[in-house]
Amino acid sequence: MVLISSWRPWPSQKRRPAALLRPLAALALVVVLHHLQQEALLPPMPPLPLQLPCPLPPGSPPSPSRGRSGRGTRPACPPRPPRRCAATSPTAATADADLDVPPLPPMSEQVRGLMRLLAHSVVACTSTFPGSGTEPTAPRAMTMSSFTSLALSPTPVVSFNISTPSRTFDAVEASRRFNIHVLADDASGARVADWLARGNAGGLHVFEKLAEECQCQVTVQEQEGAGDPPVLHGPGVLYVLRCRLLDQPSQGLIKVRDHVIVLGEVLDILEGERAERPNRGDKFQDSRFGLLYADRTYRQLGSCIIPREEAAPHTH
Repeated sequence: MVLISSWRPWPSQKRRPAALLRPLAALALVVVLHHLQQEALLPPMPPLPLQLPCPLPPGSPPSPSRGRSGRGTRPACPPRPPRRCAATSPTAATADADLDVPPLPPMSEQVRGLMRLLAHSVVACTSTFPGSGTEPTAPRAMTMSSFTSLALSPTPVVSFNISTPSRTFDAVEASRRFNIHVLADDASGARVADWLARGNAGGLHVFEKLAEECQCQVTVQEQEGAGDPPVLHGPGVLYVLRCRLLDQPSQGLIKVRDHVIVLGEVLDILEGERAERPNRGDKFQDSRFGLLYADRTYRQLGSCIIPREEAAPHTH
């Protein structure tokens, strides 16, 4: 009893009961709210956002803390730039506009711009629409940059793709024969390519003006029902590949969206005008290179990067 009666609380312990009641009251409030939510009396509360400290860049001064003194400082988060996302929907495009961020172009335009960086061979394709019913026989021609070699054995096969609808494609499909003209990488070859790129709306007028504009002669089979494709002769034409459509697969015509992949078998090669070069034993190695197209401009092949003697051997 003496010990109990002689005990007196320290000044710092007078507020201890109130300090203990605060967490107990908060815990009781959480229990009551949880019970009310379980009884569906209150809507569920959204989770509070959690703010984590971000790493401080090296050499940056820390910002003062908002807590009590003596607890140190915490790093200040540097401002983050707005996200740049491709506009895949009208909503996304509007959000980018509100942030004054220009939307990225569609994927098709990005691929188009990328493909302009690649050089493609330029050839001229000719064919003859054999005529049917009220439509007369008509020669057709077009410039293309998708020509490539597909196979060499047992017979050489070439391919190209063509956008539809197309008068030249109608002629190839109906006659199943076409000629590929390898054009020279000079002004004469570029003139032929540029002239035939204007289309076939003029019919025979396209070929008649070709002689005037490009000094290039055209051999056209005009008998009714004939399907021999026109052959171009003169400056700007290096070689002519006489081709016919493959029987398989799909009769040599494979539809892919708004284009058709054409598969043709090479039957013969006609020689045109070639520039003189030192003879190395192969007539095609003595030839000039074909016309190229890149970034919407006709171009010539540049200089050699790795000499033939230093090139790596073919291992495929």
